[in-house]
Amino acid sequence: MSDLDIVFDVGKVLIDYDYERLFRLLNQHGAGIENEEDFARRVDLIGYEQGKFSDADFISRLNGLLLRPLPATAVTAAWNDLFTPITPMLDLARELKNRCGVFLLSNTSGLHWQHLRRVYRLDEICHDLFASYQVGLMKPAAEIYRTAETRFGLNPANTLFVDDKEVNVAGALACGWQGFRHETPQQSRQRIEDLLAGHA
Repeated sequence: MSDLDIVFDVGKVLIDYDYERLFRLLNQHGAGIENEEDFARRVDLIGYEQGKFSDADFISRLNGLLLRPLPATAVTAAWNDLFTPITPMLDLARELKNRCGVFLLSNTSGLHWQHLRRVYRLDEICHDLFASYQVGLMKPAAEIYRTAETRFGLNPANTLFVDDKEVNVAGALACGWQGFRHETPQQSRQRIEDLLAGHA
């Protein structure tokens, strides 16, 4: 096993997501959502992803946007209907698990995290994982990377962080980690292989 540990973000790295279907449904029932930023502000998505209120409270907030509320089960199903797998990246993580430490760190909410772990079997492609809502911290705050170091047993200098957002990569670099912004599966695979070759 290599002494390099790799920490992957999930959204837009291992699993893609798109709000289009959700917004279409909500707007059909009178929500009037303009874009992701408008939606996040109106439901306090950041607060939810920091674990400041429950899944049930969040679903109530979603229903509160509607002129014609829907059953909670329908809203929950719509909220979870955002995702598609980035298969080459899931395959890469699964392969790497036999060669080095593989961990997942995501800014996400309770319902999404439970759904992603169940549907995409995230626990099987890594050695450990946690999400922002579980610890009340979000990337790029230094505290969440320090929490990951403790939980995953990481040596910062031998830790590689892969995220789709430059600001989150910058947060990891500020903590002494290595890191790069994920753009394509081919590029990420090559950069990881190059780093692993230096840790052989």
